[in-house]
Amino acid sequence: MNFCYGCLNGLDHIRAIFLHLIRWLEHRKLKRVEEKRRKKEKRAALKRAGLGQSLRRFHGKSMEQSSCKIRVAIDMSFDKFMQEKDCRRTVQQLNWSYSVNRRLAEPFQLYVTSFEGSCRKIYDSIESYQNQDIFLKSEPLDDLFKTCEIVYLTADSENVLTGLEDSKVYVIGGLVDHNSEKGLCYNLAIRKGYAHARLPIDEFVEMKTRKVLTINHVFEILGHFSEHGDWEKAFFAVIPPRKGMSRKVGMESGSDMVGSGSECISKPRERCYSPSTT
Repeated sequence: MNFCYGCLNGLDHIRAIFLHLIRWLEHRKLKRVEEKRRKKEKRAALKRAGLGQSLRRFHGKSMEQSSCKIRVAIDMSFDKFMQEKDCRRTVQQLNWSYSVNRRLAEPFQLYVTSFEGSCRKIYDSIESYQNQDIFLKSEPLDDLFKTCEIVYLTADSENVLTGLEDSKVYVIGGLVDHNSEKGLCYNLAIRKGYAHARLPIDEFVEMKTRKVLTINHVFEILGHFSEHGDWEKAFFAVIPPRKGMSRKVGMESGSDMVGSGSECISKPRERCYSPSTT
């Protein structure tokens, strides 16, 4: 019997292509399952936070119409520390923060500062992001706000944020990979003379992982607290279960930890901390 070795080689090539196609289809299927899981988790978090209504059906207040005059700024001055993929993730988290703000009964006054370079180009290239109700500014924080108004939120701070007030600007660092640039936001605040504080996570919950959250999670926690006045409920409504949270036994309720004026930031072993005196 004569064998056609050329035919066998051709069959092997076809078989290899077929196996590659099968693996690609399996990978795509797993990727879709993972994407659905993430979206489901996000919807559940929004629902628990009372923010689950679809934007397509939602016609809420604009920032101008909002009675809430609390300012929240996302500082986008970290382009040089991020690769393009990180810039894209940062812009995506910015968009999620905008979505949360649109769903608030009384939206924050949302600013994006130092918004230029790679992140701005990516943002401007996405048609659905245009005409969003955000104050988009290329200027840095210093040019837009007084130093005594700025409170930079960073997990590395020893100061604890206990409340929100209209006279301050609460700044979230526009950086996705905090682990690779640990202390960047904290050091920036120290160098610029800004007041700084961390969310009161340690005061209410135990976490198995490092207490660094995404831009949109920090924004959503602030939004939840602004609406409901309870830190503990805000943490459990927003922070993903994979962070391994559990309630601290014997802690005061999250609604008791509300400050006003200079008491909105507390310093360890001191009664209060006034940003204007730093």
